[in-house]
Amino acid sequence: MKNINQMDPLQTEIRNESTRAHGPLKRSPRRRTRSKSDLDGRRGSRKGIIMAGGDSSSSSPRAAVVANADDEPPPPWEKQKPPPQPAAEEEEDVDPRFNEYDPKTGEIINIRFFNSRLDLDEESSFGPMRHTDKVFEDGFRLKNTVNVVSVQIVSSDYGYPLNVYGSILARDSLDRKCVYVFQRGQDNCQFISSKDDLLTLTGPKRGFMVCDDIFFEINLKVKDAQGRKVDDERLSKGLIEVDAIRRLSFQPRYKVETETLVSMNSILDLNYTFLRRTVEGTVEIRILEGPADFHGRVTACTSSIPCNIVLHDRKVSGVLTAGDDGVVQTARRVVGVSVDEMLLLTVSAAAAAADDDDEFSARTTVEFTPRRNGYGIEKIVCGDHRMSLKVTWSIVYF
Repeated sequence: MKNINQMDPLQTEIRNESTRAHGPLKRSPRRRTRSKSDLDGRRGSRKGIIMAGGDSSSSSPRAAVVANADDEPPPPWEKQKPPPQPAAEEEEDVDPRFNEYDPKTGEIINIRFFNSRLDLDEESSFGPMRHTDKVFEDGFRLKNTVNVVSVQIVSSDYGYPLNVYGSILARDSLDRKCVYVFQRGQDNCQFISSKDDLLTLTGPKRGFMVCDDIFFEINLKVKDAQGRKVDDERLSKGLIEVDAIRRLSFQPRYKVETETLVSMNSILDLNYTFLRRTVEGTVEIRILEGPADFHGRVTACTSSIPCNIVLHDRKVSGVLTAGDDGVVQTARRVVGVSVDEMLLLTVSAAAAAADDDDEFSARTTVEFTPRRNGYGIEKIVCGDHRMSLKVTWSIVYF
């Protein structure tokens, strides 16, 4: 009978690669679930132990320890004993760097990835296209990746609309440092009108390498709701873990998966795809002919998973204006693609004066075959624009 807890050689090799790169995987310390009242009660009991039989106004050290001698002081020849100390578990307190009390669930939750060797706020220095000029042997084992498709606030205790700011970041197997997917300051909130609105994602800036697990740290806040200030600005906060090792035990799931975070004052859905044997594709759009302003939408997906990874949407990001070189800067530009699939880019154009944000006058879809390095270029005509679509390929590796 096969031991279900025993990893196969492929899983072991992947786990070892990650361990060699940045040490053993460390998660937030496992803690016994406690409600806030439990914690308050425990702290109160500790205070009672420390203060038992003592008068806070007394300067005598004996006053703090004479509790069970019928108010009679101990004989002078008897060595004074220190006050009783709480057990180790009783001493354990919530570390605010990694844990926080969640009033919605009534539990202490993990809010950050735990690794004592990491600066939790240090951003990953690795960018896209790092290995596009390198040649790898045919037997090189390609890594897995995760594409974040979308993030939604599907339920809000404050109702809608909301002005949302804060951050969503990922920590992958490459360096466990911060790779931002969403990041906005209080002066640059996104307006969320309903549960159907998607957060405008601006990352990741590079492809994810997922050998064991990838972690997402959610920290979203509310500036105001329905035009009014709120008592608790915490909208969604917590730690989401996507386990890649477990997924290697079964056949690939060619579909969009969802992780739901119930926390603070909302319910959040993080929609993603998990892909095997992947490369990183960095998209560049250049206007060759036509107006400098682009009114439209650009999405990406892979051939096996029909979904819309939004790179740009004028409805939420406004009009794109080409630079002097004709290149337009989309909100996102990096997509992970399995070498067993195709990358599909869809460009939709709308007339500048169109009233309906969802109505496009032209739509063009182009297929790209993923490669281990180099790039591919396709030229298209969409509406009033003649464009060049370029995808630069790279392996995601240490």
